[in-house]
Amino acid sequence: MKQFRLFFTLTLVLIQFVVFAQEKTEEFQVFKEKYTGKEFNYEDVPKPKKEFEPGFFSKIIEGIFRFLSYLPWEIIFYFVIGLFLIFLATRIYKNGGILKRNSKKLYNESDFDFIEENLAEVNLNSLINKAETEQNFALAIRYLHYQNLQNLDKKGWIEWDPKKTNQQFINQIEDKKSKILFNQNTKIFNQVWFGEFKIDENQYHEFKTNFNQFNQYLAS
Repeated sequence: MKQFRLFFTLTLVLIQFVVFAQEKTEEFQVFKEKYTGKEFNYEDVPKPKKEFEPGFFSKIIEGIFRFLSYLPWEIIFYFVIGLFLIFLATRIYKNGGILKRNSKKLYNESDFDFIEENLAEVNLNSLINKAETEQNFALAIRYLHYQNLQNLDKKGWIEWDPKKTNQQFINQIEDKKSKILFNQNTKIFNQVWFGEFKIDENQYHEFKTNFNQFNQYLAS
């Protein structure tokens, strides 16, 4: 309802601008006609002939600039403001806001900082369940990736450090099967989270199976 009111208000402002522009244009035309005539023609030197005939689009552009040169700068200014208002109203009407909302931003970046600083103690299962309930599958994949890292650290196969990269963790793993499985899960995480690959619920559960199987392997 608020978006409709804002859109309606902007529309009224635009209508007022159009009326104002028309009035100013009419005033300028009266002024122009009053001082048009031979007695007001001070151009004695004839214009040189054009060396070439401009094309169709060149004539259109030239006509637009000629028309704008006849208008007072106030009219041009308000015209630009009107175009901006149209753009603003269109974005609000289509997107529900001036800026397009990112559906993935259902989290706080500080949450990740907390998890990474306290990875050994964080209950990631509750965070995974919450993300699944909100159907934020990309976020759930990130938590599953953290869980793999958590279990690798508990197993003693990596030394957790939030400043290290996933490739550094892969290089730390000596167990060949774990290295392969974790590398595969890391590719899924990179593709879904950083690559913003959209997944539905079925695809998510397929990927989740891979992360859970790796956790089971580490627990065995």
